[in-house]
Amino acid sequence: MRKPREYKARETALKANLEARGLVEPIYLDMVKTYLDLYVLRGQLMKDINQRGVCVEDEKAGRTVENRSVSLMAQISSRMLQIYTSLGYKDAAAASPIAIDADDDEL
Repeated sequence: MRKPREYKARETALKANLEARGLVEPIYLDMVKTYLDLYVLRGQLMKDINQRGVCVEDEKAGRTVENRSVSLMAQISSRMLQIYTSLGYKDAAAASPIAIDADDDEL
């Protein structure tokens, strides 16, 4: 499986975050690996959707059907969110203060 160039940066950031929180057991590192593998697959599915479209021609049935990559991407994205949440990243992001610039509230 070919890894995108941002793979290493994401891996480093995820592992550094876990280490900062004291979560250094192999199970957590395995979950990060699984998350990143799914990230790569999601990118491949997105590439397929961009190339072939949301609907494709079914050669056997002779009609237009949904590109299977669409439903697979939804499943993979859901699993990625489950892993992300179980590693505590979602809670950490929700708890972090968001800097608001005084000019941001103007329309």
